[in-house]
Amino acid sequence: MLLHKNFHIPNDVVTTVPKLSDRASLPPPGYLTVSEVSLRAGLRFPPSAELIEILRRCGVCLSQLSYRAMSVIVGLIALFRDRGAVLTPEHLSRMG
Repeated sequence: MLLHKNFHIPNDVVTTVPKLSDRASLPPPGYLTVSEVSLRAGLRFPPSAELIEILRRCGVCLSQLSYRAMSVIVGLIALFRDRGAVLTPEHLSRMG
C-alpha cells in the first residue's frame, strides 16, 4: 500500500479510511487515529521510544499533537540522535 511505503508503516499495521461520520476524538475500540499532517511532520511507526516517553510523561496522546508540535518534537529527536544523544522530557522542560 502506498501509505505504508511513503510513511514507513509496517505491513502488519492495518489502516482504514474513516467514514464521514467518524470522529478522530472517538476512534473505534482497538484503533488509533493519526492525522496525515502528523505523518508529514515525521511521525513513523512504531513511534520512537523518545516520543512515547515524552507523550507519557506529559499525559498527552498522539492524536492531540498539532502539526507544528509534531514537527518540532520529531525534529528535536532527530537532532539529538544526530548528535549521539537521546531527547528526554527533561530536555524539553529545560528548553521552555
